[in-house]
Amino acid sequence: MKKLYFIIPIVILAVFIFFYFNAKQGIQAAEKARQEQQQKEIEERQRKEEIAKKAAWDEANKQALERIAEIAARQAKEKQQAEQRQVATDERDVAFREKESLAKQVLNLKDNLQNMKDQKFKVEEQLKIQKAQVDYLKTAAKDVAQTKTAYETALQKLQTAEDAYNKQLPDLQRAVNAAAAAAAANAAKKN
Repeated sequence: MKKLYFIIPIVILAVFIFFYFNAKQGIQAAEKARQEQQQKEIEERQRKEEIAKKAAWDEANKQALERIAEIAARQAKEKQQAEQRQVATDERDVAFREKESLAKQVLNLKDNLQNMKDQKFKVEEQLKIQKAQVDYLKTAAKDVAQTKTAYETALQKLQTAEDAYNKQLPDLQRAVNAAAAAAAANAAKKN
């Protein structure tokens, strides 16, 4: 039996070592596969990063070239606009000088026209005055007679109205006195 105590642990140890080495090989194989997978993933990521960097560099280079082209186009456009502004400024200055010259001519012509209009107006006024004087002298005698008749009629109406007023004055005076006395009597009753 003593041998049994010695052999059983050795057999168990041998079985344990067998399973241990099998498990260890499995774990090492799995670890190696995992490391290989990680290495592949790292290499794939690096490859993708290199592709992305190259694409980004190409895109940046393309954008830089586009910006350079835009800047060159903008500078050309600004230069062209500056030239156009200069041409427009020169044309404006010429037009302004011509406008001033024409404005002076217009002022002179307006002054001449106004002087002619004033002279024409004065002559027309003198003609109207003379015509009015002639017409007045023709109708003055008739108007004087009609005016005299109108004044006489008006004076006669005024005289008639004044006589009627003088007749009614005493009656009005009495009515005013009576109204004043009645108001005084009413005031005395209230007190």
